[in-house]
Amino acid sequence: MSAVVRKALSSHMPTLRKLTERACNDPHRMRARKTEAEILVKMPSRAWLSCTAVSRLIGAPDDRKIRARLDRLMRDGKIERKREQGSHGPVYLFRRLA
Repeated sequence: MSAVVRKALSSHMPTLRKLTERACNDPHRMRARKTEAEILVKMPSRAWLSCTAVSRLIGAPDDRKIRARLDRLMRDGKIERKREQGSHGPVYLFRRLA
């Protein structure tokens, strides 16, 4: 009978937040969303730009983080990406959707 009582008590306890959920005020995520907004504001709508060109456009020192932001914006459907052959190999170009 004690197992039934324990189960009944545990069902009324509030559920804990999942491990995959993050705080909405996480500074890294806030900085990432700010960078994404800056990319969308400063990026021209009809020109194809490389990741390096976008990072220079917004004045970011590290274009590896910008590539992650561009990939997220592309998954969200806010920009589009195409692949071309550059002088040093394949290059991804990004353009804001109108």
